Amino acid sequence: MSEDRPVYNLLPAVHRNRDAELGHPLRALLEPVEEELRRLREDIDGLYDNWFVETCAEWVLPYLGDLLGVEPVAASPDGAAPRRAFIANTLRHRRRKGTPATLEQLAQDITGLPAKVAEYFQLLGTTQHVNHPRPGNVRTPDLRDTGRLQLLGTPFDQVARTADVRHVDRGRGRYNLGAVGLHLWRLSSHPYTDVDARAVDAAEGRWTFDPAGRDLPLFTRRRGGPTRETEIPAPLHRLTLHQHMEQLLSGPDPVFRIDPPEPHRLIAADLSEWTRPPATTDGPPWVAVDPLLGRFTLPPGMEPDRVRVDFNQGSPGDIGAGPHDRRATLAAALSAAGTPWPDTVDWQIGVSRNHAQDTSEPSDGRVVTTLGEAVQAWNTRPDKAPGQTGVIVVMDSATYHENLTGKQRIEIPPGNRLLLVAAHWPSGLTPRPPDTPDSAPGPFAAAGPRPHLVGSLEVVAPGGRAARPGELVLDGLSVEGGITARPGDLDSLVVADCTLTGQLRATDNPRLTVRLIRTVCAGVRLRGTLPGLRLSDSILHGRGPAVDAAPATVEIEACTILGMTLARTLTTSDSILRGSIKVREGGEGYLRYSYTPLRSNVSRHYRCHPADQAAAARVAPSFTSERPGAPGFGRLAADCPSEIATGAEDGGELGAFHFLHQPWWMADLTAQLDHYLRFGLEAGVFFADPTDPTDAFLEGQQ
Repeated sequence: MSEDRPVYNLLPAVHRNRDAELGHPLRALLEPVEEELRRLREDIDGLYDNWFVETCAEWVLPYLGDLLGVEPVAASPDGAAPRRAFIANTLRHRRRKGTPATLEQLAQDITGLPAKVAEYFQLLGTTQHVNHPRPGNVRTPDLRDTGRLQLLGTPFDQVARTADVRHVDRGRGRYNLGAVGLHLWRLSSHPYTDVDARAVDAAEGRWTFDPAGRDLPLFTRRRGGPTRETEIPAPLHRLTLHQHMEQLLSGPDPVFRIDPPEPHRLIAADLSEWTRPPATTDGPPWVAVDPLLGRFTLPPGMEPDRVRVDFNQGSPGDIGAGPHDRRATLAAALSAAGTPWPDTVDWQIGVSRNHAQDTSEPSDGRVVTTLGEAVQAWNTRPDKAPGQTGVIVVMDSATYHENLTGKQRIEIPPGNRLLLVAAHWPSGLTPRPPDTPDSAPGPFAAAGPRPHLVGSLEVVAPGGRAARPGELVLDGLSVEGGITARPGDLDSLVVADCTLTGQLRATDNPRLTVRLIRTVCAGVRLRGTLPGLRLSDSILHGRGPAVDAAPATVEIEACTILGMTLARTLTTSDSILRGSIKVREGGEGYLRYSYTPLRSNVSRHYRCHPADQAAAARVAPSFTSERPGAPGFGRLAADCPSEIATGAEDGGELGAFHFLHQPWWMADLTAQLDHYLRFGLEAGVFFADPTDPTDAFLEGQQ
């Protein structure tokens, strides 16, 4: 209480009691004084916090950097200061400048990415001085050392080369006197916990780690300390798993885990032909794992109904369904319809396949085991008055084999909003305080779980108007089927941080606006009477048109569209549209700061690429991978033309990963490298983006 009313609580109790009898006129009189006192205290506390780089406000960072002589970085957006960690470690870096460890830490402080320094001048195949021999630097590598040969072409390559006289700081030469390479890993490794493995053929013991049944490589996990081969976010190779099995799988944080119903032993294997491990009689059975394909096979006689796994999967950024923190984008999704997220939720239910159903609690507070039960509880709840807000929290990363269609579809009454989100809801499994009603919803955090729905989802809004729009928000879901909005009066459909392997369809909702935020989707198809489609930070792909929205007004902001685009009117900024564009009303809308085909009937173009036919052959986007679900899907390749890599309005890259601000922190890093290199050395920055190890395998299968 003293914090809430610092002046009023100093009064004697007799005056406070008398004030309460009169209706608190004295307390009301002192409230303006107390408000000014709170502001004064906050200002004083802020002045103390601003003494330290760890706690200071963002606007103080340039001043602290100026005290240390840190040069401002003009390439940063809006003249922003260098990274907080970089300023905090400036003095330490200057004391240790010229060492590989300092360059690696400098790169990590500025970019936030793992870094590895390779001193290429140490790997020149030259005649050695007899007084200073280097036994490890031999001209011809040992062909029997498979572990060393596996690292060829990587930042950990230790095989000597002949001299390359081109300059390393231009990204062309490497092995030369004074050449240093700074390698950065742009892909991140996301941990998935308690995921249901996909049974390709349970009778034959064939399973995939990916719940959608795709061949995706397992990744190693980034750890603290020096950058080593097994501690950077990269695909885990079979030989690496074989040689470092105990190191990678021991301890509290293994790179992957398989939980069949009985003890087992693991072996690394090539499972391109789904080779099954033999049965054993001298110990626990063998389970074969292929980390490059993300497959594992069980021995004969082991046929569990369900296998739960932990693993790490590569990602180019926080787009689509995943365990990353989605709270910021969820807040943007909830306010996308123009109505703010309410302070309280009227109805909430949890879904978890990994917990037994608790029937002791009423429907508004229980945890059910299927999505269908949660949807039915929402559809049949007694209070459906306008203004109601409901939340269905999916609390685990399990796979749900069900279709939310037909009688199981989601219904949005007039003026109601429903949020279907993958999140942690701790209060859903713990007793509530005695003074809290059983039906009171608990808080949740949109991070961690990544549920997978094997099936389709339908939503319908029965006829009726209300002051508040009817809205469905989906966040953090992986849907193997499609999402369909049936004819009705739905006002808003928001899909944020989701991965849809099927299409998103909507038909005849006169007021419906469809919004996709940081979502990967296999196409959008809108029919009938629909007002609008808004896409931001998303990837759309498909065999047919990626955006088939002929009756709608389409707005695209920082997206990658791999396919044809059809719209009534089209407005595009900072995007890549790799496919033909057909607009019904070409006189409206515009294309600006984007990659678009030369031929389109949109009348207004502003600083789009390619500019003319001569540049079309050279200026084209290239990607790390174009296979949906692959670790580098949709991420611009390192050799992408500069018109694409820095062609956005603010100097950033075009496409869905514009929000990562890669050109800005690259400019920050290159501007600082010269200050931390020894005299006579020059450094080049390289992206250690691994090629998709399953691409060659899939091409051979076709």
